[in-house]
Amino acid sequence: MQPRHLLPAAAALVLPVCLLWELPAAKGYIHAVSDHNTSMEFSDLPAVFGFPLPREGLVGLLVEARPANACLPLQAPPSNSSVFIALVRRFNCSFDIKVYHAQQAGFLGVIVHNVGSDDLLNMVWEDDQLRRHITVPSVFTGETAATYLRSLFTYERGGHVVLIPEYIFPLGYYLIPFTGVVGVVIAVMCTILIVRCIQHRKRLRKDRLSKEQLKKIPLHKYKKGDEYDVCAICLEEYEDGDRLRILPCSHAYHCKCVDPWLTQTKKTCPVCKQRVIRSPEDSDSEGEEGSDPAVPAQSEVGPLDLGHEEEEDDDSERTPLLRPSPSTAVAPPCFGSMARSVPSSPQGLLAEGGEEAPPSPPPQNQLLV
Repeated sequence: MQPRHLLPAAAALVLPVCLLWELPAAKGYIHAVSDHNTSMEFSDLPAVFGFPLPREGLVGLLVEARPANACLPLQAPPSNSSVFIALVRRFNCSFDIKVYHAQQAGFLGVIVHNVGSDDLLNMVWEDDQLRRHITVPSVFTGETAATYLRSLFTYERGGHVVLIPEYIFPLGYYLIPFTGVVGVVIAVMCTILIVRCIQHRKRLRKDRLSKEQLKKIPLHKYKKGDEYDVCAICLEEYEDGDRLRILPCSHAYHCKCVDPWLTQTKKTCPVCKQRVIRSPEDSDSEGEEGSDPAVPAQSEVGPLDLGHEEEEDDDSERTPLLRPSPSTAVAPPCFGSMARSVPSSPQGLLAEGGEEAPPSPPPQNQLLV
């Protein structure tokens, strides 16, 4: 995917988040409490003009507007030391005029209720100049809610109301913990990846030769008549002046052929797989892995095995890779075969020839008796 295709995708993901963050409250509710600790809640819709409700809600004392429709200037609330909210009836004039008259009278909030219906409406403005002067928040509720508010929760009856906004999605409340969790997961994954990469590099470095170790392996300038003839890697015959790398196992290769193998792949001979140089790390790793139970220990190797090892040590580049099979050794007798076993006693030899063995002479002490 080309980079220019990433920008529209990123914008498509970021734009809804920004819109959710900036969206105002789409719906709220009125929490009413009486002097007898009786409480009720009613749904409402905030107006699209004026200041929005604070996130913690607006607490105030409810007073019924006079006149009830607030199409004319309203009577001021009982005092200016408390927060008063006006309860206004719908119809006869626009919503912006009702809210503006309540604001001019000293109310810090307005509840406009429906008449003959409990449907909730979005209150809009008609006069743009008047809308700019409105600063108090206002909400719209149904007729049933207004009836309960007027009869139980007004200032005269000792009650109060709380206008609480209800947001679509509290993005900030969930976004910060989510971002923290994602950040921790990414940090842990990056740490594990870095550790694994370091371990992998150490493993590769342990299985390869460094340039300093490569310099310790002797070089040989080929001349006609030398015991080496063909490079086992490129399968080309050696020519005068070729630089050969002589490994401890007596195998020789072109430097240009074997050096990349030793420094980039394995530090073993490509043919016999013997290690070229043993380092302390190799001995430690072998000690940790433990010895193979199928391989006999050095003390268990008999003289025949030692002779065989000496024979293998004498191998060199002149030794062919495929040697002829050794002469067949005398196999032990097979007890499951039909062939007869070789007799191992004189009685057996006589029995094999079909003659019985003569009885053994009695002991001398028996003759005397």
